[in-house]
Amino acid sequence: MPAPSSQSRVVAPAPGAPPPLSPEDAATEVGHALSKVLNAYRFYAEGHASLVDFQQKFFESVTRYHGATGQPAVLHVRSSAVVLGEAVLLEATSAKDSVTRPLFLEGVQEVLLQPGVTLDELRDFLGMWHRALQRTLPPEHDFYTLFWERGFEDIELVVAEVPSTQEGGPDSARDEALLAEREEQLFSELTRRQAGGGGRRRPVGHDEWLARLEAEVLAPVSAQDLVRTGAPAFAGTTEAEVAELRAALERERGGDGVLERSLRMVWELLAVCREEERPELLGWAEELLTGLAAQGRWAELLQAVREMTRDARASGTRAPDLYALTRLFLQREGLRLTLASAAERSGELSRVMELLNALPRDALLAGPELLFALEVPAARAALVKLLVSRGVALGALVSRAASLREVDLEWVQPLRESGPEAQPLTAALLAHPTPGVRAAVMSRLGLREVEAHKSVLLKALSDAVPSVRGAALALVVRHGVEAAVGTLVSRLDTALDAKERMAVLRALADLGGPAAAAALRASFEREQDTELKAHCARCIGVLGDPRARPLLEAVAQKLFAPRALRQACREALAQLAPVG
Repeated sequence: MPAPSSQSRVVAPAPGAPPPLSPEDAATEVGHALSKVLNAYRFYAEGHASLVDFQQKFFESVTRYHGATGQPAVLHVRSSAVVLGEAVLLEATSAKDSVTRPLFLEGVQEVLLQPGVTLDELRDFLGMWHRALQRTLPPEHDFYTLFWERGFEDIELVVAEVPSTQEGGPDSARDEALLAEREEQLFSELTRRQAGGGGRRRPVGHDEWLARLEAEVLAPVSAQDLVRTGAPAFAGTTEAEVAELRAALERERGGDGVLERSLRMVWELLAVCREEERPELLGWAEELLTGLAAQGRWAELLQAVREMTRDARASGTRAPDLYALTRLFLQREGLRLTLASAAERSGELSRVMELLNALPRDALLAGPELLFALEVPAARAALVKLLVSRGVALGALVSRAASLREVDLEWVQPLRESGPEAQPLTAALLAHPTPGVRAAVMSRLGLREVEAHKSVLLKALSDAVPSVRGAALALVVRHGVEAAVGTLVSRLDTALDAKERMAVLRALADLGGPAAAAALRASFEREQDTELKAHCARCIGVLGDPRARPLLEAVAQKLFAPRALRQACREALAQLAPVG
């Protein structure tokens, strides 16, 4: 992505430049590029220069769509078409020739290409799509499970419930065979030859076959389907039954401890419990997760999360259970503080980050809460890197910037440099209550940020704290902020110690301009301290103001003027522009 311009004004397009794309035109471009790249896979091997070129063009078209709309590119998958907004990108005249067929049959309804998607991710996804079309996916994977195992960060699928064929034994295999048989039967019925039509196929809508198949086996899951009201209650269990259950759990079986077995039991109970029983089960799960984390059982926790994630992927109805349970890690204070304490212990940070990275993105949305529970900068930096890589917004940093410390600025720096959307964070840090933080932030600002926060920096030149004033002065000089001259001239009329006055005078010399030159001449005339007067002369020489020549010559020719002052004036005269 190109770096944003450092200029704050809007620049008109150059004459003859193409007008910006409308969302409709951008969608059409995406359709053309997608068609070309999928067709290219039929003729070129992976890595071929022509295929790489088509992939690059598709990536560029998606990027232009993001720029034109500011929204993800949502590809709606139909039985034999792909739709983006109101534009039909690809449409087949035969259902069996449709490029969407393998995705549609697995219940894929939408493909979301998020802003920030990389070329490598698009290449991998398109390659998987092509292999699904050619029926060359690994035998143990379908398209959906392969997509989950690949772990795309900026490509997402919206999938309806479909019959599961994984780990289901003979029944699942039989169901799959029946589904395939029904698919072929429907196609034959809808495309059978007419008796007297010269061998032509019956004219039918090209979506009719898969639409009927969808109505039979791919009915989407409604919210009501996820409400479990018919399961037997467990809240009325007697104390004796609870004691017997606990004793059974505490017996060692297969090397597992009571915490792991209990966590698996909670996960299974979540699948059959009533809605009113979920809070009690989740409270139990929180205790178990906290116990495992407190004991440093990271391998067991990671394995449990991965097993639950696999269960949720294999069964479309268990995603709410997965989200409810994994949210406990960061939303419940006790478990969050346990994770924070562990992350700050030597050698455990990487294990905690590995566990967090295994959580669904939904569970990481409360990541900023864990961030502020951490004290060690290295732990905060590792967590921020993880959250950014998973696409978690860090807007909470703006409202809680006052709690950041100077040592935190190192890991905050990449966030502030991420683009214009990071300006509120920089503004919040420039208003930090601690002067040391304000000064340290200023020392890290680039030209683009100086332009964006110029008014704040000009006010900082008159800050009550000398270190902040000094940092702001060094910043405006380093980046040549001419608008600071007026503020600096006004500073000369206030009570300043000799060191700060010298710094302001030199800053005026470096920034230059008529106002700075006039202020230096006036300071030279009224200054009584010999050292400061000599400094003014040298600054006039740096600026090169020819109008100061009579003033400098008058002092340089005085017989009884201090030697250091006369020497400074002679040196300044040598630097002035010639008269006329």
